[in-house]
Amino acid sequence: MRFSQRLFLTLLCVLSCLPLPAQLPAQQSDSTAKKLPPTLPPAQWQRPRTLDVKHIALNLRFDWQKKQAFGTAKIMLAPLSNISAMQAIMLDAAMMTINAITLADGKNSQSPVKFDYENTDKNNNLKIYTNRTITAGEDVTLTIDYRTNWVNVPDPNSLGGSTGKGLRFYDKTSVEPRKRRHCWSMAELNSNRYWFPCYDDLGDVRTSEITATVEKPLSVISNGKLLETRNNPDGTRTFHWKMDTPHANYQTSIAIGEFLDIPRKISLGKQDAIELHTYGFPDEKEATDASTARLADMVKFFSEQTGVKYPFGTYNQVVAHDLPWGMAGIGTSTLSENMIDDFGTHADFLYLWDWLEGEALAHQWFGNAITVRDWSDIWLARSFSYYFSNLYSEYKNGRDEFLLFNHGIYSLGSSFGDWNNGIRRPIATKNYESTQTIITDNTTYFRGAVMLNMLRQHLGESKWRRAIQGYVQGNIGKQVTTEDFRKACEDAAGEPLDWFFAQWIYGIGHPKFVVNKSYDAASKRLTLSLKQTQQRDSASAYPQTAYFQGKMAIELDGRIEIIQIEPKAENTFTFASEAAPKLVHVDYENAWLKEMTFEKSLDELLYQLQNDQDITGRRWAMGELAKLAKNEKTSSTDKESIYAGFRAAMTGQSYWRLKLMAVGFLQNMLVPSAKPALSPSAPPTKAEAVSLDEATISTLLSVINNEKAWTRSAAINFLGLTCDEKFADLYIGFLTNESDRVVNAAANALGKCKSPKAFDALVKLKDKPSWKNQSLISTLNGLKELKDPRGADIALTAFKDLASPRWTLAVPIWDYRIAAAETLVKLGKADAAYPFAMDCLKKALADNDMNDIFNTILLITTLADPRGDEAFALAKAKLKDDANAMAALEQFEGQFREALKKAQSPK
Repeated sequence: MRFSQRLFLTLLCVLSCLPLPAQLPAQQSDSTAKKLPPTLPPAQWQRPRTLDVKHIALNLRFDWQKKQAFGTAKIMLAPLSNISAMQAIMLDAAMMTINAITLADGKNSQSPVKFDYENTDKNNNLKIYTNRTITAGEDVTLTIDYRTNWVNVPDPNSLGGSTGKGLRFYDKTSVEPRKRRHCWSMAELNSNRYWFPCYDDLGDVRTSEITATVEKPLSVISNGKLLETRNNPDGTRTFHWKMDTPHANYQTSIAIGEFLDIPRKISLGKQDAIELHTYGFPDEKEATDASTARLADMVKFFSEQTGVKYPFGTYNQVVAHDLPWGMAGIGTSTLSENMIDDFGTHADFLYLWDWLEGEALAHQWFGNAITVRDWSDIWLARSFSYYFSNLYSEYKNGRDEFLLFNHGIYSLGSSFGDWNNGIRRPIATKNYESTQTIITDNTTYFRGAVMLNMLRQHLGESKWRRAIQGYVQGNIGKQVTTEDFRKACEDAAGEPLDWFFAQWIYGIGHPKFVVNKSYDAASKRLTLSLKQTQQRDSASAYPQTAYFQGKMAIELDGRIEIIQIEPKAENTFTFASEAAPKLVHVDYENAWLKEMTFEKSLDELLYQLQNDQDITGRRWAMGELAKLAKNEKTSSTDKESIYAGFRAAMTGQSYWRLKLMAVGFLQNMLVPSAKPALSPSAPPTKAEAVSLDEATISTLLSVINNEKAWTRSAAINFLGLTCDEKFADLYIGFLTNESDRVVNAAANALGKCKSPKAFDALVKLKDKPSWKNQSLISTLNGLKELKDPRGADIALTAFKDLASPRWTLAVPIWDYRIAAAETLVKLGKADAAYPFAMDCLKKALADNDMNDIFNTILLITTLADPRGDEAFALAKAKLKDDANAMAALEQFEGQFREALKKAQSPK
């Protein structure tokens, strides 16, 4: 698991209520595609394996001041070929201090051995000489006394959270005295070698155990089952974890912190009850419980889908700060603490955090119980885990949610985003630039998920289920390749599927259809033609399909027909129909990865918007109608018909997310994108107000009073653009709503309308209990729009509040200091906050805490005070030897210059 652009895209597409693009960008021309290398990247072959590591036992303590782990690694291994007395056993140990190594002599005693150590992160950098011949298959136990030196520093280029390598430590600082003492490991892509000596490669699996001693009240969470917790006389506690199932090295993990266990159990048939443990922070007990309420149901769902009950006796999940998404170690997942919300907040973000929790859990089957043999096949873990979390969403939240959000916005949207940005490689290939890329990019996750969905459509539900269960049941405990999955699918389908894997898994590209239809009233036949007009990407040496083939579903006035696309330039189909169909929908449920041009009349599009039984067809019609509305050649009468169609879609019986999109589309059509630029110190004005017709206002009021949180908040934001004071009481009424999304929208709209009632209502709002200070954030956002000078004192107090949990900036939306800074800028009082921010920066630089440094730099950038030059000079002097940090500083400084220029320009 990893974070790509998931949280950012969600906030962009959902929080801002923006519609999706009316049409996906066209394929790039050859002139653009030539940015890609003209030849294949080098083949990445599996590392030659010389050892069979059977078991690793770690015994560790931790130095929080130095951010180091120290202790021993006891490794049982056997060479795959004879090792002479002059040869070395070679292991991986990145950036460590190796104090001593001993060899068990078979008499419960240890003999010291010589070793050579290269202080790098390269393979085989620890060479151990046993001074005797070790035969192939002979078990050898080494004990390595070591200390880590590598510090996993947060990435300042990713304030939304980052992963890094090895162990990441957190503790209170001068700037953030309430920061929790906390530590977690990042294992993926040869990262475990940074915190324990090992053979760090996919090709070897072994069992593991971790014994770790920490001061009270800290706890240690690792893999497998907790065998013992021992209280020590010195005020520490020792935790002993053991995982008896062999697993790849990257699947070992650890998390340390003050945790509270939320235990659950689930029984599946005759199997012993499965223990489920969620380790959250003690002050978030109720929220942790609310946020993980579906965990047991997910275990049951994945067990039924795969035909294999949860493969390990215990499942643990633990939360972590500054982790943008999650990591699925064997039997234990480490998840972003951002998924923990109170009941109301979690209800608004259920679609997102269920995805994270479900993906980590599904990985226990598809990445841990079944392990990929080589990184080139990592999609078998990543795409599968992601897609099965989507299937849980479909099961729990409905088919429409799956089609619009999981499959539409993310899987298809990300796949096309990569394609149009020139990021093009097969899902499974030996030829790639780096392992880091192939295990984290969108192809591995989203394009792979699209292909799984297409395969599901091609096979049908029954054969799809048989294929998945055959694949899982036949490969539990094994290492697999893509060919293993293909064979399982062919066995279930009873047909060869080499063509499917060749065009979609081992090749790049997608079809570009031009669709035409005609109806012959005499013969009562509809003729449909699909031309494939895609061009080969001449800049890529990857395999490409000239013409794509496969099954496709067609909707004709609610009737579903299945056609077979042949691999040729044009396919023509005829259908019996008593009358010319009012609705012809090509690729029902938008299963194919494709681009499509299908010209329809205004009446046809409006009919499809209202009547298509497939929600993706209605969404497509929205995009086509929006293009017509913005076309200068479209008459005002036709535009009014389009607006009316969208208003109807906002208040009809459709799924809430489609209504949300309709609100966004209508706003985008009716409200000019450009707004007057106002001075931050300008007096309250309604110059920004937009005029809306009565029909639209009436529809927005209906949505506000009747729809769910996201759609309601979008409608309030839309109505708020009128800056009309007559709606002030409406907005004030929604300041007490159970959804903080609605509260924030109402606060913004109230501020914009400049009502005399606004200031007192917004000040009262800040004291409303809310999760992670959302009420205060909403107050500050409202005051920013109100531009009442009295708001400056409230914003400045919030800005200087050291009790602010700013260390949770992994989701900056919760940070009220950012909102306070923006409000002070709007009120022309940023200069009052700058000295405090500068003092925080100096403390952060003294502490050398990367998160504090760049969180404060972000505040200084937001304030856009001319004195900020001093801040960047100090930060550069401190970080001059850190290329990554300097790159982040350069980016922030550019933003600072732009903000400063804007603030100083005449209005």
